[in-house]
Amino acid sequence: MDKLRERGLNIWIDQEGIHGAKLWSQEIVNAIDNSKVFILFASTKAFLSKNVTKELALASESDKHILPIFIEDAEIPAAMKYQLAGIQHLVHEQGQTDQTADNILRTLGNLDIQSAEPQPTPSQPSATKPASKTPLVAVALVIALAVIAFLLFRGDSTQETSATLATAAKTYKSTIDLCVVTISEDGEGAKVSKENRELRDELFAKLSLFHDYKVIRGAPLSPDSTTQEYLELAKQGNADFILQATIGSDQKKISAQLFEGSDGSNFWAKSLREEDGEADKDFLEESTALISALIAGHDGIIHREILQKALVKNEQDLTPIELLQIGKAVWEDMTKETTLKAIEYLKRCVSLNPDMSTAYALLSEVYIEDLRREYSMTSEPLMKAKQASKRAIQLDPKNAIALIERFWLLWYEKDYSACELQIKLALEANPYEPLVLISAGSFKVVTNKDVKYGLELCDLAIRYNEKPQGWYNWPLITYHSREGDYKKGLECAIKADYQDDDNIAQTAVLYWLNDEKESALKKYSEVKRLNKNYSIEDYKKFFFDIWDSKGIDNHLDCLKEIEAAYKSAKK
Repeated sequence: MDKLRERGLNIWIDQEGIHGAKLWSQEIVNAIDNSKVFILFASTKAFLSKNVTKELALASESDKHILPIFIEDAEIPAAMKYQLAGIQHLVHEQGQTDQTADNILRTLGNLDIQSAEPQPTPSQPSATKPASKTPLVAVALVIALAVIAFLLFRGDSTQETSATLATAAKTYKSTIDLCVVTISEDGEGAKVSKENRELRDELFAKLSLFHDYKVIRGAPLSPDSTTQEYLELAKQGNADFILQATIGSDQKKISAQLFEGSDGSNFWAKSLREEDGEADKDFLEESTALISALIAGHDGIIHREILQKALVKNEQDLTPIELLQIGKAVWEDMTKETTLKAIEYLKRCVSLNPDMSTAYALLSEVYIEDLRREYSMTSEPLMKAKQASKRAIQLDPKNAIALIERFWLLWYEKDYSACELQIKLALEANPYEPLVLISAGSFKVVTNKDVKYGLELCDLAIRYNEKPQGWYNWPLITYHSREGDYKKGLECAIKADYQDDDNIAQTAVLYWLNDEKESALKKYSEVKRLNKNYSIEDYKKFFFDIWDSKGIDNHLDCLKEIEAAYKSAKK
């Protein structure tokens, strides 16, 4: 407790023990009622206590933030599962009081609860302030630390809790660690050919621009390396994944393979030949750009691999990196339900690890989607989007994802000059990131500012992604519609496979423009199932007011015809 008080938190705890009726005295009830956060120290003994159950229920019914802190591995009883469902917890280990306090403060910071200014102590100069903390704006913060803490730690009601809060929250990595290796020249030693060294160095340089990764240079391997050798290499560098790349002696073929650091298994391979590339481009430059983007991109190969394994894990065991990948994947569907789910996963991610720039960046974008769609799933989404975006860039000013997500915020606010600047910054930070390329391309195409360049960026984004998200086709739909090529526009809409009412309505329009009336009405029926009150005004507001889709006014005329045909068919 003393450590938290030193950091500026005002603490309340029952210093008289937990005997009988005193546990549920008016004083305790008032303390919980007046608090902002209820911290539950969780252990097997605590979970067997009826009094803990009562306190937790009171805190939950009073809509308090609940922070479970596990001091041992304990199964949550049925009586508490409802209150603790979906709440991320901290895990403590023995012996590091300062780190414990820091992790609690970080978690409270993510709940917009901050410490008050501490009083100077003999060991703390009066000019010194707690790191990264600001004074509390409202009344003094009171944390209702469950009085069962006595039971949880020592089972002795006469002991001071401050003597037992000497544990540390579990810490997590902020990056995916990727080891880059090539093949030794003689197949055995450490000597590497000039060509393979250049290949490795080019990959290292490009991969280093993806700031969700820590890129490691590994010792060269034999082309006949065993699984055990890959495992040993991963262990030496604490690598999550190993990228092995080689170039042929004639410098006309490059091969790349990805291996799991945990079990040495190979889960992706690609071969590139000079003859398949563009004649006017340098083969090494083009190939290393493609490989880097495919594996390390926002929704690339490694993202998919982490996601696949995370989806079969217990929710409570997910790491921040896994929560980030799930949040990204859930977000792909872009529906009302998935928007809220994405927010939940991303908030859990930053509660476990507040240092992940990309998680804050994506939170910003999801809050903006809540605004665009008028879902009203969160309170003050614009303010939260701005705060999350600011935090993302503070944590990593060169993170291309953070920079491009700020662009989406600026586009929503129709600050086009700032959009242009933000696109420039993001492309400079990482010109190989598909999310940056498609975002920049979308702006150029849809706003009709530099369509040729925009199309080049969109094409590159799709090439740099083996499984591009559906919305990557969105600017192409707009472009082909504007050009009157409705067949290509429809092809792109089908590829997109949208799940929301506005974009399904757009697909219906494109079917209608291709004289496929039955398919158009079928799609429009899907729109009405999702939103029975959907109207032409909804379509206009989304595509014309939000995205400035100029030059496709005939979409509105088509939708009027579809609406009339739909109503006629329903009679």
